[in-house]
Amino acid sequence: VGFAVSSSNNTSISAAATFSDVRIVDNAGNLLIGPDEFTGDIGSGTPGGGGGGPGGPPTPPTGPTQPEDLSQGATPAEPALVAGNVANYNIEGFAAAAVTGGGNIPDTDARYRKVTTATELVAALRAARASNANPVRVIEILNDLNMGWNEVGTLLQADGLLRQNIAPKKHPALISSGVSLLDIMNFNGLTIFSRNGAAIRHVEFNIKAGTNLILRNLKFDELWEWDEATRGSYDSNDWDFVTIGDGGGVTSGIWVDHCTFTKAYDGVLDIKRGASAITVSWSDVVPAATGAGSFVQRQFDDLEANRTGNTMYNVLRGGFSQQQVIDIALPQKKGHLIGSNNLEGLSTYTITLHHNLYQDLQDRMPRLRGGDVHGYNLYLDASNARLVKVMRDGILAANPTLASQLSSTYSFNVTSNGAISTEGGAVQIESSIFAGVFTPFRNNQTDVSNPAYTGAIRGFDILHILLAGDTSYMPVSSQQSTFTDRGHLWATWQGDSDAPGSTLGPVQAPQIPFEWRNGTPTYPVTIDPVATLPALLTGPQGAGAGKIGLTTEQWLRVVN
Repeated sequence: VGFAVSSSNNTSISAAATFSDVRIVDNAGNLLIGPDEFTGDIGSGTPGGGGGGPGGPPTPPTGPTQPEDLSQGATPAEPALVAGNVANYNIEGFAAAAVTGGGNIPDTDARYRKVTTATELVAALRAARASNANPVRVIEILNDLNMGWNEVGTLLQADGLLRQNIAPKKHPALISSGVSLLDIMNFNGLTIFSRNGAAIRHVEFNIKAGTNLILRNLKFDELWEWDEATRGSYDSNDWDFVTIGDGGGVTSGIWVDHCTFTKAYDGVLDIKRGASAITVSWSDVVPAATGAGSFVQRQFDDLEANRTGNTMYNVLRGGFSQQQVIDIALPQKKGHLIGSNNLEGLSTYTITLHHNLYQDLQDRMPRLRGGDVHGYNLYLDASNARLVKVMRDGILAANPTLASQLSSTYSFNVTSNGAISTEGGAVQIESSIFAGVFTPFRNNQTDVSNPAYTGAIRGFDILHILLAGDTSYMPVSSQQSTFTDRGHLWATWQGDSDAPGSTLGPVQAPQIPFEWRNGTPTYPVTIDPVATLPALLTGPQGAGAGKIGLTTEQWLRVVN
């Protein structure tokens, strides 16, 4: 159907019609709507006055029948190019022998796709399937993508690669945007990256049934909401930013590099079903942005406006200010869960974590169920979370009625765990920092009386930092030095986990002999001195997305 409406005397005009198989484009030929069918106003107003009349864009339909893809977001500024040695960012670890990604191909190659919308990303992923005659090898994301189920339009909803995730319950922004799950599957040699650290919002990446994949320089954001359904246990929505290996097929050879993860409802990056040859490097987990108008503040403003409809929040506000509730809720609860279910019996996991920054992470760095994890140059800085717990515990000590309610009914605390090995797994951590963490190493988190749930874990040259008063976890006799920061006295211990006076653990269950389940790692590693890690990983060219500038060719190479 084609039509035109005009006026020669500058009078007001309006029209309404039913459209079938209609496509509406702007003056540049960009698709605004279609193909779809809807009934509504063409527009009204004076010529050239907008509102859908001549000279203005059409008013898009709204609601569940909205056909457009509204996912395109802002374009972040690209960082300045690294002036130093970019070889510092070469691939290492278990993924090194298995990952090349899509290779270093020019952006003029038909196998190189630049995407600006969710529709373009999904189309590129379909074209990247290994079964295609000439599959796409490189996908460059040029700008932020808002990929919630209600943001991508009905046309993309019908595609199949993008699926509706568990529906949001509490966050007004997520209720509006919806949450999606994107299947990245059936690949064999693919790189997905951004030069400017583009943000991916309101969607879970579900990577499965493929091999040889690179994710570089992407930020994952806005996938959390307040939990009333399970009273603060966060066992309802199951949203992870990235899940590797879940859903069938063999998944191996994955490199996740220079990515940022903010606050997720569940885990930030989980690995399941025996996925192997995986490296996560130079990435960070950071608290979500706060302040007026932020994603976090919008959630709490909505809770505040409806306290009677949010029982747990209302109980908390009887003893805490809104800002105190935010501060306690903000630290990310879960990092990396490796293994789907208790006693699943899979030992093929081979994971390397290196040069990663974890700010205020409470637990699972990682939690392993069988297989091998090798970590080095990790900086788990939960010192702020430790001070938040001091604040929380002080308020409850002065309010025993509220303390009783929380202990019996609600989960509203700050957990303080680091790396956990269970079910016969092997975790080795080297040259790393655990700050503000009560128990850096655990070897059982289910049943300490059952050795089937116990794993092996050890550490070499680990710096442990706690408040000097945390003598249950760092006895005075183990405190090698002290320093003052943020008005508190902190103490340190540094050494190997089996050294005399070690404060690292594990102490939960009787230790089992350490043995790599998939053979001793033989890959070369670059290990920086522990003392350099805070500046190295939090600095302007540190861990996370949007921190370093590389040329396209450098981003595409695994070795520079």
